[in-house]
Amino acid sequence: MQNNSLLNKQELLYLLAGIIFLAIANSIDLLFGKPFWGITRFIFLGYDDNLAAWYSSMLLTIAGLIAYECWNYARKNRIPGGLSLLLFAALLFFMSADEVARLHEILGKYAAQFLGISSKEFAKHSPWVWVGGPLVIAIFIFFMFLLKKLFLLVANSMTYLVIGLSLIILGGIFLESTINFLNHEDLQWLWEIEIIIEESLEMIGTLFIAYALIVWRDGIIKLKQ
Repeated sequence: MQNNSLLNKQELLYLLAGIIFLAIANSIDLLFGKPFWGITRFIFLGYDDNLAAWYSSMLLTIAGLIAYECWNYARKNRIPGGLSLLLFAALLFFMSADEVARLHEILGKYAAQFLGISSKEFAKHSPWVWVGGPLVIAIFIFFMFLLKKLFLLVANSMTYLVIGLSLIILGGIFLESTINFLNHEDLQWLWEIEIIIEESLEMIGTLFIAYALIVWRDGIIKLKQ
């Protein structure tokens, strides 16, 4: 089983290198004032239809596949609570699709308009955060508790999972909410720096989730041998 596993811990370093490359490339592009629109269009972390967005989506898909692999192993070995891994895989696959489709922003925007939040000064640039943010946090906390008993079977796997989900919350919700308070005429550069940090944190958080799943998978394999 271990030899046929989707990814191992060391191979995640190659995916981390991709995140570092995108963060550095975006920083250099911003530092030089975005001299080539074609390059910016291709790598900018704030867009949802370019290399950066596709890479982020791919990372979530990989994490989802590892979660599915863990569920399949738990099912074959009749490990109690294994169904939670399948549900977690479904969540990661949905997040992967959402990374490109931006459903959270579209639905969150309309929900904010319906609730009258969009007209508020604190929600002028990213209104979805104030509606969808608490929901995302609630879903993540739900899965932390859902997976807790299962992940406590393997030392440190729960810790890595909590770190991963927390980094996504920190980047995708808390940091994104701060752009509402920036003067984009004078501080556009600061907003773009925040985007680099925000998206990088989300991708690194995804890698922590994948790492947690791999730690759990490999730990269970050793326990069953």
